[in-house]
Amino acid sequence: MRSRGLALALAGLVAVLPGCSSPESTVEAAARLRQAGQPRAALERLQKLLASMGEGPLPASQAAVRLRALRDAGDVAYLELGDYAGAIAYYRRLISLKPGSAEAFEARAIIGDIFRDRFQDRQAAIAQYADIAASDAPQAPRFQLRVAREYLELGNAEQARAEARALRERWPASVEADEAQLLTAQAWVLDHRDDEGLRAFQALVDRHPAPELVARAQEGLAGVYAQLGKLDRALELYALALPHHPNPQAILTNIEAVRRRKEAARTVTPGDRNEAFDYGRPQPPDHEITP
Repeated sequence: MRSRGLALALAGLVAVLPGCSSPESTVEAAARLRQAGQPRAALERLQKLLASMGEGPLPASQAAVRLRALRDAGDVAYLELGDYAGAIAYYRRLISLKPGSAEAFEARAIIGDIFRDRFQDRQAAIAQYADIAASDAPQAPRFQLRVAREYLELGNAEQARAEARALRERWPASVEADEAQLLTAQAWVLDHRDDEGLRAFQALVDRHPAPELVARAQEGLAGVYAQLGKLDRALELYALALPHHPNPQAILTNIEAVRRRKEAARTVTPGDRNEAFDYGRPQPPDHEITP
C-alpha cells in the first residue's frame, strides 16, 4: 500500500513539475499514471496530447513522440481498459501516419491478434498478418506461417497448404519453411488424405530439421499409421518421437492408447470389428505451430 501510495504521489507530482507541458514529458506522465494504476487518466492525458499534435506533418522528433503516444494509447485501451475497437482505431492511425515502418507492422500484428482473440474473426486477422507477410519486414516469414496456420484452424486445408507452399518457395532455407512442411502434412491429414500426409511428414524428416520438428513429424506419422491399423509401426514411431518431443506426456498417452488397442484386438470376440478397430483409436496430431 505504501508503495502504491508513493507511485500515486509521484504521478500527481509529474503533472505540476516545470516542463511537463512538453510532448515528451506528457507521454512520460501518462506512463507513470499507468504504473500507478490509473489507465483512464493516462489515456486522457494521451488523448489531449494527440489532439494538440494533430494529423499533419511534424518535425522528426515530435513525429516520433506522436507515434509513441498512439502506441501507448492503443496499449492502454487494449490491455487495461478492454476497449478493443478504440485500440484498433489508435493502431490504425499509427499505421496511416507511418506505413511500412516497424511500428506499423507491429501495430498490424496487434490488430490481427485482437480480431482473432477478442472478436473471434480469423479472416480479419488473416488480412492483417498477410499484409506483414507480403512485406520485406524481417518477420514476414513468421507471419506467412501464421496465415497458413489460421487457414488450417478455419478448416480450410487446401488454402493452408497453398499458403505453406508459398512460404517454402519464398524462404526455402528458413526455420518457418520446416514448420510449413509440418503444417502441410497436418492439412493432408485433416482432408483424410493419408498417403499424402505420410509423404509430407516423411519429407520433413528427410529435411533434417531441428530435433523437435523431427519428433513432431514422427508423431504425425505414428498417428496416421495408427489410424490405418498398423499399430506396431505406430508404436515404433512414437518411441522415436518421445526423446525430443515438446510434450512427452502426450506421446506416452498415445503409446498407451495404441497398446490398449493391440490388447483389445487380441481379446475381442470374433467378428466384433468395432471393438477391434475403434477402441482407443488415437486422433491425428493437432499441435499449435509456433511462429
